[in-house]
Amino acid sequence: MTTGLEENQIARAVLAYLAVHLPTHVEQLHELAVSLGPVEALGTLLSPATSADVREHYLGVMPVERLRVHAGAVLDAAEDAGTRVLVPEDKDWPARLDDLSRIEWAAAPSSAWCLWVRGVPAPIPARTVAIHGSRAATPYGNTVATELGHDLAKAGWTVAVTSNFGINAAALRGALAADGRVVAVLPGGIDRPYPAGHRALLGQAAKNGQVISAYPPGTPPDAKRAAAADRLLAGLTSGAVLVEAPPDTTVVAVIEETIRRGRRAMVVPGPVTSVLSGGPHQALRDHRQARLVRDAADVLTELKHTPAGRPAAH
Repeated sequence: MTTGLEENQIARAVLAYLAVHLPTHVEQLHELAVSLGPVEALGTLLSPATSADVREHYLGVMPVERLRVHAGAVLDAAEDAGTRVLVPEDKDWPARLDDLSRIEWAAAPSSAWCLWVRGVPAPIPARTVAIHGSRAATPYGNTVATELGHDLAKAGWTVAVTSNFGINAAALRGALAADGRVVAVLPGGIDRPYPAGHRALLGQAAKNGQVISAYPPGTPPDAKRAAAADRLLAGLTSGAVLVEAPPDTTVVAVIEETIRRGRRAMVVPGPVTSVLSGGPHQALRDHRQARLVRDAADVLTELKHTPAGRPAAH
């Protein structure tokens, strides 16, 4: 017999599965879940009383039996992958992340049905800051990102990154060198370490914090999911620092989403001769909310303006 929390885990995990496998029906499924709630939405899709026309509207040609089998195995699949399914009804759900079933689809770029989580069984702290940038980092960018990760971790902040090469990996290594708490966001299923060369690094991240994904096990990473992981990163954190990125690139979406969410957006300046300085410099020009930072001390000064960075009231 399932508990209420397990029912929510199953329903939300199945909706995430359908979002991957039925991309042309995502908005209809979202509307159903917002209207009925995830558990009742799944019940409607599985009910024998639901007409074939209604089921086709939401599921297309997917056989209902396939959906029923997946729903029955989804929690076992998470356990087999060494993870748990985290839902908004769980006390460990990240406080800063939106529940996709409660907001309009158009306003949902940094939200999730649920999360697959491997690592420390504890909430992601409010004092979490993202460090982000290009995969093709320069030595300058790698040095800055490593020092930021290390010094922010030493200052007691959790360092959050996506799992890419370059700036993100440098920041992650810096935070781990300081034995700091970390969060790494994957662009595919939790059982698909990305890139494959980061398997050991992500294993260390799980020991010092969490590796998370908004996608069911088995989901392959791709460019669209990498961009979604960037936005999810912004949703998890109190602020974000962009270190290096070319101009007019999806990497800058982290800063844009951070600003849209009303959180602290920061950029590191770089040499004007480097194309990878173009993204941060463009963010400074285009967004008055973006703040220039040079090091962890500057970042901590900016984070004091966030609820997570203010001293606790006595």
